[in-house]
Amino acid sequence: MNRAHARLTDRIEESGKDLISYLAQLTDEEIHRVPAPNEWSIHGVLAHLRDTEQHVFLKRTKRILGAAEPPSVENFDQEQWNRDHYSPEEPRKKIIGEFRRARRGVLQLLRKTTDKDWSRWAMHPEYGKISIEWLATHNYSHTLEHLHQLLEMREKALLKELNG
Repeated sequence: MNRAHARLTDRIEESGKDLISYLAQLTDEEIHRVPAPNEWSIHGVLAHLRDTEQHVFLKRTKRILGAAEPPSVENFDQEQWNRDHYSPEEPRKKIIGEFRRARRGVLQLLRKTTDKDWSRWAMHPEYGKISIEWLATHNYSHTLEHLHQLLEMREKALLKELNG
């Protein structure tokens, strides 16, 4: 694996650790607070991160690396998945454990790849050809996007409390 791919893999690992470290600082009240109608709580965002790690990033990476010919992959409708599977009562510890396991699975697969593997791809119904490199980059960006969202949600709630 070349240096750029190794750095990206390391950043995927670190972003997961950053997420878990940040979540450890939050109270249950902060985790479950819904910022506005029809918006997800931090708990909901965490469940989404776990679900996409398991059902998108890990599943697709395995599928692409395990196929002799480029496979097709399904679209992941996060809103429908959330309606069908999300439970606000699900323990935070369970969600974090499942996220960690799925993230470790992705990292193990990426660390075993060759430079040639990074260009292996699948056909996605919306995005077209998605390579291992595209998936890894998207995984990292997705984690950062939601980590930023969680930070912003918490800070807005704190400002609201301070301003009465």
